[in-house]
Amino acid sequence: MMKFFKNILMDKEFEEKVNFLKSISLFKDLSRNSLGKLLQIIYTKTYKPKELIFEEGKPGVALFIIRTGEVSIFKKGTLGVEKNITTLTEGNFFGEMSLIEELPRSASAKTNKESILFLIYKVKFDWFIEKNPREGLKIIYNLAAILSSRLRETSDIAHK
Repeated sequence: MMKFFKNILMDKEFEEKVNFLKSISLFKDLSRNSLGKLLQIIYTKTYKPKELIFEEGKPGVALFIIRTGEVSIFKKGTLGVEKNITTLTEGNFFGEMSLIEELPRSASAKTNKESILFLIYKVKFDWFIEKNPREGLKIIYNLAAILSSRLRETSDIAHK
């Protein structure tokens, strides 16, 4: 009987995670089955308030998706003063360039309050693409469109 209730709870949690991923633009074209496969490579981590997630200049090895909480992306300015670039909340993701290349991070990230983040490491993502090429292609296509849009926005701001 306990196993029955445990399965129901796990199914409910699984469904909540699949629905959450479906709401993320990066995964919008994936089927429920594909999102279930994707969940197998996602690591969940809880961060304390003001905890550093990653630091500018360090190698990028994972994409982060905010399940709950709030994250600031910032750069260190002169004299070590932090310059906030943006604040992200539930459903936003960051660090996506690490899925393409493992170059140093261009900014730092830290939590503003307790946050639960989903992490997708590049090595796991590469494995996922190898095993699920159609789904991987959809994610890469969405990633390219998102990066293109962000670049356009940055260019528009720079020209104003």
